[in-house]
Formats: sequence, structure tokens, C-alpha cells
Amino acid sequence: MSRVRVLAVAALLLFVFPTVGDDKPKADPKAKPDAKTELMKKKLALSQKVLEGLALEDFDKIKTGADDLVTVRQNAAFMVGKTAKYEVYANDFQKHLENIQAAVKKKNVEAAALGYVEMTLTCVRCHQYVRDEKIGAAPSLKLDALTQKTDR
Repeated sequence: MSRVRVLAVAALLLFVFPTVGDDKPKADPKAKPDAKTELMKKKLALSQKVLEGLALEDFDKIKTGADDLVTVRQNAAFMVGKTAKYEVYANDFQKHLENIQAAVKKKNVEAAALGYVEMTLTCVRCHQYVRDEKIGAAPSLKLDALTQKTDR
């Protein structure tokens, strides 16, 4: 039962928070997205892949999604700000990914789910920080981005 609660909270974070406070003018849908926006959409799609793996208890899918997120994390465009607090969030994100990867090796879905929730909370907090401090682009991801496939 606790696994269901953890996954429900994670799903809530992914599907509700991106739309909260989305009262800004809509961007031109014909405009080409910048590299940071594309990177964030990729991150979202990969995190959804991890969530899907958790829901299905598919450790290969969890591993692939987490490994790909580590690769994205290493991309220079990932770093939108060079403040100490931003780097703490980026390092926490990496730590939670490593926790997910370690849990996958142990075939421990609950530990992987906990790492996923912690990672997601770090994302939400970091986006709040970036928006509040206006240190870089924290794009608003629309629900249509939720259905996009990753390159894999």
C-alpha cells in the first residue's frame, strides 16, 4: 500500500505542479524552443520514463531513465545559474539519481520510488528558486510535453 501512495504523490507532483500558477502569456507555438527548454522537456520525459518503470516494477526502464537523466545532468545547458544555492539543487538532483540507480541494482522498487520522489521535489524546489531569483529560464512545461517520446 505504501508503494501506491509514493507513486500517487510522485504522479501528483509531475502532473499538477507544472500547471499551477501558469497565468503567464502563452508562448508562440510556432517559435523554435531554446536549448534549455528542449533540455527541460527531455528531463521531464525521462523522469516520466522512470515513473513508468516504477509503476510497472520494470527495473530496466527505471535504469534507462535514470541513466539518461544522469547524461542530461552532465549537459552544460542544464546549469542555468551559477549560484551556490543552484549548485546545491543540481548536486541533490545528482545524488537522488544515484540513489535510484543503487536501488535498481538491489531490485528495491520502494527505495527507487523514494529516490524518485526526492528527485522530483528537488526539481520543484529548484524551479521555484530559479523563478523567484530570476537567474535563468525555468520554462513552463505544457501538458502536451507529457506525451512526447524521448529519443530512446
